[in-house]
This record gives sequence, C-alpha cells and structure tokens, in this order.
Amino acid sequence: MKTVHLIQHTHWDREWYFTENDSRMVLYYFMHDLLNRLEQDNTLGPFVLDGQTVVLEDYLRVAPEQRDRLQSLIRQGRILIGPWYTQTDFLVVGAESITRNLLLGKADCEAWGCSAMPVGYVPDSFGQSAQLPLFLREFAIDAAVIWRGWCEHDVASSEFSWVAQGGSRVTTAVLPWGYGCAKWLPDDAEQAGRVLPAILEKQARFSLTDALLLPNGNDQSPFEYAVPAMLDRLNDCQQEYRFIRSSFSDFFAALREGEKPLPEFRGELLSPKYMRIHRGIFSTRMDIKLLNARLEQFVSQTLEPLLAVNRQLGLPYPQQALETIWREAMKSHAHDSIGGCNADRVNSMVKARLTDGLESAQQLFDLNMKMLAEGITARQDGKKIILFNPLPHVRDAQVTLTLYTPHEDFRIVEEDGTVCRWQLLRDTPQDMSIIVQELANSTTTTWYRKCEIVLAAQALPACGYRTLCLQEGQPAGFEHAGETISALENPWLRLEIDGDQLTLIDKRSQQRYPQVLRLVDGGDAGDNYNYSPPSQDWRVTSDGCLQAAHGERGALNDTLTLRWQIPAPADATSRAAQQCNATLAVTMTVSLPHDAPWLDVNVEVNNTLRDHRLQVEIPVGIAQAFHFADQPFGLIERENRPAALQRWQAENWTEAPASLWPVQSLAMLHHETRGLAVVTAGLREYELPAEQTGVIALTLFRSVGWLGLPDLPWRPGRASGMVLPSPDSQIQGMLRFNFAVLPMAQGQSDEFWRTVEHWRTPASGYLDSGWSRFRTNPHGIRFPAHYSLLTWDSALHFSTLKKAQRGEALVLRGWNPGLRPLPDSAPDAAGDWQKITLAETPAQPGDGSVPPGTPVSWRLDFRPEDI
Repeated sequence: MKTVHLIQHTHWDREWYFTENDSRMVLYYFMHDLLNRLEQDNTLGPFVLDGQTVVLEDYLRVAPEQRDRLQSLIRQGRILIGPWYTQTDFLVVGAESITRNLLLGKADCEAWGCSAMPVGYVPDSFGQSAQLPLFLREFAIDAAVIWRGWCEHDVASSEFSWVAQGGSRVTTAVLPWGYGCAKWLPDDAEQAGRVLPAILEKQARFSLTDALLLPNGNDQSPFEYAVPAMLDRLNDCQQEYRFIRSSFSDFFAALREGEKPLPEFRGELLSPKYMRIHRGIFSTRMDIKLLNARLEQFVSQTLEPLLAVNRQLGLPYPQQALETIWREAMKSHAHDSIGGCNADRVNSMVKARLTDGLESAQQLFDLNMKMLAEGITARQDGKKIILFNPLPHVRDAQVTLTLYTPHEDFRIVEEDGTVCRWQLLRDTPQDMSIIVQELANSTTTTWYRKCEIVLAAQALPACGYRTLCLQEGQPAGFEHAGETISALENPWLRLEIDGDQLTLIDKRSQQRYPQVLRLVDGGDAGDNYNYSPPSQDWRVTSDGCLQAAHGERGALNDTLTLRWQIPAPADATSRAAQQCNATLAVTMTVSLPHDAPWLDVNVEVNNTLRDHRLQVEIPVGIAQAFHFADQPFGLIERENRPAALQRWQAENWTEAPASLWPVQSLAMLHHETRGLAVVTAGLREYELPAEQTGVIALTLFRSVGWLGLPDLPWRPGRASGMVLPSPDSQIQGMLRFNFAVLPMAQGQSDEFWRTVEHWRTPASGYLDSGWSRFRTNPHGIRFPAHYSLLTWDSALHFSTLKKAQRGEALVLRGWNPGLRPLPDSAPDAAGDWQKITLAETPAQPGDGSVPPGTPVSWRLDFRPEDI
C-alpha cells in the first residue's frame, strides 16, 4: 500500500496579469476564510502558505487587527511559513539577493515566534539553479521540493540527492506534475475515488518509494477544507492507498526511513519536457533586468561596504533603510515579476520598485560620502574628492567621476601634490539650480560645466578610501589632448578595424579573433515568456552599415566610436515581406584601457523596431562541446548544443530545450591558449547558435508585443500566461548596454580571475563641491585622509561587506569563482573573526581550502579599543 501525503497549500503570485493591489484584496478574503476554517476545526492543517513570508506582510497591510489570530495558528504549527521572504527566481537574480531572501525570511519567522518550514520549497521557479542545495544547506535546510526543470533524462527518479558545485547536498523531491496536480478535488469520496487514481498513478510514475506527495491547492485558490475528511472516508473504502494529513517535513522523514538509496544528481535543472521553463525570460524587458542588476550590485558591493567603513569611523548605519531597499527589490524577484512576463501595468510597478530602491541607495551613498568628506582635513588646496574601493585588497583602478565646475581648466592632485591623470568622457553645460538647493529660487541661471571623467587611481586602500583634491583654474599638469588613431592597442591587446570589420588580437598568444562585436538583428515571433524565431526569419546585420568610425588615444584609454545605421524591418509583417522600412541606429563605444587586458564595450540603441531580437556576436573560433558560465556563487559547464534537441519533438516536450542560457555576468568558451570571455553588467542571456560553431551570441534585448501567444514553433500548444497585448514590452526608445570582452591567453588563470573581478566591481568617486541638494548639521567627527577597514588579499571574489543581521558585528563574504579549490585564509583586521554561514550562524571548521562554487563568510566583532 502506498502512503499518500496530503499537502494543503496555496500558491500566491503577488502579481502577474493582475497587480499586487488586486492580489492583496483577494488575500484579505482568502486569509479570512483560512483562519476561520482552521479555528473551527482543530483537525485541519498544517497549511503551507507558499513558503514566502511576504504573504503575511501583505495580509497585515489590509488586516492588521488579525495578527494575534494568525500568530496563534503559526505557533501551533497549523500554518507553515518560510523559509523564503518571496518566491525568488534563481537564474536571473544575483547570489546576494538569494542570500538576503532567505535571511529575511528567517528573520520574519523568528519575529512570528516560530522556525521556518525546514524545506526549500520552490514550486514555480522557471528552472532550477545547480546552486540551490548550497543556499539551503547554509541555512540548515536539508530538503527541497521543486517542480519546473526536472525530467528523467537528468535523474531517473523524482526523489534524489542533489549536490551543488562545492559538495552541499539536499534530499530533493519533485512535483512532476506541479503544485496544482490535485487542485479542486471533489468533496464526495465516491467522486474523488474516480478522479484520484489517475493523479496518483502519474505521481508514482517516477517515484522510488511508496511515499507519494499529493499537493492540494493552486494559484490564489481557496482552502479546500473538506478534502481531509473526504480522504479519511476514502481510506475506509479502498486498500491501494493510505491517505494521511501531512507536511513536507513528514514526507521527507518517511523518505529517509525507506530502504532504497537515492540516486545522486549534480547540475542545474532546465529541462522543459514536462513543464515549460520559458527560456525567453532571460532577455524579456531588459530595461527591468538591467535596473535590477544595477541595484543588486550597487547595494551589496558599493553602498553596504561604504556604510560599514563609515560605521567603524563613527557614523550611523541605516540598517532598516537598507532592509527596506532589499525587501522592495525582492518583491520584484519572483519568476513572473523579474521575468517580465506580466501585464504592462505590472511591469511598470516592478520597474518602479527597483527605481525607488536605486534612488534611495544612491541618496544614502551621496549623504555618506558627503559626511565622510566633511570630517576629512585635506592636505592640499581645493575641493575634496573621495575615492572608495570596496574590494578587500589594494588596487589600481580607473574611477568614473562627475565634476561640476565653472572653470575651463582644472587639475586633480594627490595628498602630496602629485598630479593625477584623467580623461574627459563628456563635457556638457549644466544649470546648477537643478542640482543645488540654494540656487533653486534664484532669479538668474548659474551655468557650470558638467565634466564626466575617468580618473587613474593608484593604490586604493583595501575596503577603504583615499582623498584627492580638485584645483580649479589650474592646468591639468599633463598632456591630455586626444590623438586620432586607426587601431586600439595596449601591452596585451590590439583591436584593428578594416572597413566595418573588427579584429581583436591577443598579443600574449598571437591569437586573432576576426569579426568580433558584429550586430545581428532577427525576428522574434514570441511573447514575454519565450523567444520564437519566425517560420522564415530574415536577419539583418551591421555588415556594410557603418556610417562613421573615430579612434582616439586619450590619457588613459584608447577609444573607438562606431555609428551604424542598419536598414531593418519595422515589425513582423515587414520582416516576413523582407522589407527594410525602418532603421536601427546603434552607437558602439569600444574602450581599451592602457592598463588592463579587456575591451570595455558600451552600446546605445535607439529602438524604433518591433518584434525583433538584437544580439552581438563574439566569434571564438574553437570547436568543442562545452563552455562555461557563472551561476550564483559559482561556475557551471554547459553543452554548446544540448543533446535534448535531438529528442524533444519526438517525446512531445512542452518547449524546445534551446541553446539559450541564463548568465549572472560571465560566459566563456576557451581551451588552454585560445578563448574569449564576455563579462556583462546586467545582461542575462547568451546563445551558442546551432549554425555557427564557436560563437557566443550575447543577447542585448528582445522586443515583443504579447504577454502570451499560442502555438509557437519552439513552444507548441496553449499560450503561456494570458493572451494579452503587451505593447510596452517592445521597449521602444534609447537603450544602453555595457559589457567587456576578455581574451583568455592562459585559460582560467589566477590573473584572469582577478581581472574579471576588477571589471565587475568598480571603485567609486565623489566630489565634495561644498554644495548639495540637502543640508545636514555638522557631525563633528574627524576622519583620516585615507583609511582601510580590513584586508583580505584572497583569490576569492568579493561578494559583500555589511553589518550583521543581528548585533553590531560586520559580515565579510567572498566566493570561489573557478573550478579548483582556493586557500582559505582569514581577513586581516583588528577584532575577533569567526567563520559563519550565509545564515550568519557559526560555520563548521573547514580543511583549509574553499571548494569551487562555494562562498565563505566571516563575522568581525570589534573590540572596544578598536572602535
């Protein structure tokens, strides 16, 4: 006899084709009914509240008077909450966001007086990261329940032991037919007896044991309170199944008591055999994804480290403000929300939350830089410039800085008077009444130059800052006039242009990479969920469309500016007719630093087209079966051409397993002496085109006009979501993208990984002009002109430096980005160090090394004399 574990739940999408305002009103009545039913019948429960505590937060916004009733049921274990704050995506959002999601979910559960549900419940994420077991084990969770992405070609059974890149392991159960496979069951046992056998036969098809999960619930669906009693009656009239009122924890306890060992699986789960994973979401609404990536990176790797430094110097740490920024961002991280597969109104709300968070974060940064500058006594005349380095090692860097000055000339000097080198990027007039509060009511306009520059900074302190001075009306002190050039070149690389074709040369290995950075625009007949090539695509390229090219050697960088006017179809109808009735205007600025082995690429696109996809091709010119990309806190190896492409149609998969891949920020194709890496600032999708061997095609964006469409060639059958127009998803107007191309002369060497870290974790600058938008009273604290909080000169990549969730300690985190173990060394700073987990609890002692794809977190408690 098989034991069937009834799991009663709801899956709560906060927004989708409806808004969070809609769902909050529905939630009021759903919770009203749930509380009443549970209180009236003590035999009911436990009920799984979708594994996300934000549902409680949303409910209390409309029913704060119900807190005590709700808390009583939670403490009784009859409503199960957590472990997540929101049901986050795992392939688009960043590792720190996933960490904070669990951290805030844990904190919420503690505030409600209970422990979080000890199961990594992920019912609807569009594919599963190979690193999910890592995050769960760091939070003392040893079990996971998932749905999308699994099939028997990955691992034969629906129960298995899932192992992350660094060895973390969780017992995993798949809901092979989803969280709604047993929704809306009849109350009558006789009727249910006719419905359930087919459901249970499917649930058991891939099961190793006689324990089966029966999830009873659905999207925003009412509590099916009569089901448990109906199943009790069904127990009395049949012998094949024994139905029990259960929880995921009870199911895993039964699973572990079984005699059959579970198979082991390593890797990500992106199979769409049984349920779509919607690979197109990685490049849908790129405006939203770029904004989210910018917010995540800025908060965790610039703002929080700056606040940690300032806190140690005596300034307040606005922890609640930061938590609010994170919570609001996480409300935009669910699979539909960050995927962009929503109604236009919802996408506008997702974007607004992220914009709000970035505005708040930027204001915190500016105020803290202002307060820091206020306490520093400069050793030179002029206005103070503060340069901040979040990385825990000393570095040289080029720092982007905006200066406002009425003078034609200026110089920037070190503390000892040494002249600094800089390069002007843009020089535009600025009405200062928009910038400065004191000038807002002036009857005259004060015009300054707005100079955007890049500044060469030497030996920036680890997790610290140094002070320079801007001296206006003084000559720069070095020759900074540009020189026209026909090729970009530094000691490592050379970029040549022949007509409109670019060739990159790695001078270290003499490898040549022709036709790099070629633009390719093709049709997209898909929707917000899936890219879909038209039945007969007609692609246009940048070949022969270059209107202007200008190369210039500056003080710090060689720069090549390319302007294309690409004749293109205006929409899907024009593309089908092969009619070029519009123009795709693209400006690409390629910079080669004099002091770094990368090409920095900025692309501006005036998108006036519809129903299309724009990619940048980066030919590597090597033929091999696998490549690499980064994933949260790790690296993953992937097939260039998925083997599943040979079987998906014969097996009637729900979606094509296309070679469209998610990426955090890095994709690379290489062998020992030849290869290229692409490092992106927020771009989340790349492709290995089937017809082009050895090419990385980086997707800049997709433009589509529907939330869902039926019968797509790569996604046959019903529409995903709703068949609703989504004109805003055409993302018309000016779009901007940034990425770097790094030749890999020596494969994944230590030097390569340090270069990657420096590109994606920039240093920051701030000019203390004496003017500001907001006034603050003097704080009266004096600061040194240069300062380093700590040093951690490790090959691990920096993730964050922040205040601990509880207490007054600081938390420093890094991670091993590569494929081999790295030495595990403690940071160097005054105070008491303790190794901790992502959950900020004491960690188990290690063996002196950090496995690949593994984070390391340290807690630093400062002694009173060190503060």
